[in-house]
Amino acid sequence: MNYSDEILENKAFNFFKHLMYNIVLAICIILVVCLVLVYGFKFKPYEVLSNSMFPVFKAGDMIVVKAQKEYVEGDILKFNNSGLPVTHRLLEIREVDGITYYLCHGDSVSDLTQEEIKNMTWEEIKDDGTIQRVQLNNIEGKVVASFNNWGSYFNFIGDHKLLIIAIIVSIWCVSATAQNEIDMKKNRRLFDN
Repeated sequence: MNYSDEILENKAFNFFKHLMYNIVLAICIILVVCLVLVYGFKFKPYEVLSNSMFPVFKAGDMIVVKAQKEYVEGDILKFNNSGLPVTHRLLEIREVDGITYYLCHGDSVSDLTQEEIKNMTWEEIKDDGTIQRVQLNNIEGKVVASFNNWGSYFNFIGDHKLLIIAIIVSIWCVSATAQNEIDMKKNRRLFDN
């Protein structure tokens, strides 16, 4: 192998090394930003499980939720109803017997309009299963962002975050080891001459 071939070979490897380094760096930055958003600013990602909010959200969409001090009519809330996660629109805030209730309803759950629901008496609401009566301690937060058809990908990342971090570290280690080995060979050649 002559000197010009060696230079070309080193250029190709250096391109590959820099490409791998940039890919690993970009993935690490994305992971750090996601972790800071989720744990630092209390954003929580969830997958929408049903089409009760269609056409705003459909099953498989990812929503990002953030707890608020106050909720206003029209907010889309993520809450737990008997242990099940629900995402519905807040229609009205009512106080009954000193307890504040948030009346929530899916956009596509029934034929009732929002105005009809607001005009219903408390007894009528009790009997209607499509209208959710939620207390503040069951509300996880307001939907602040959504991503169509991304829910399952984010759930996969959340469920396998240690595996993904291990893969990234492994790629970086292989890249660094390969670069170190080539540098050592290059140094041996210099000393042999």
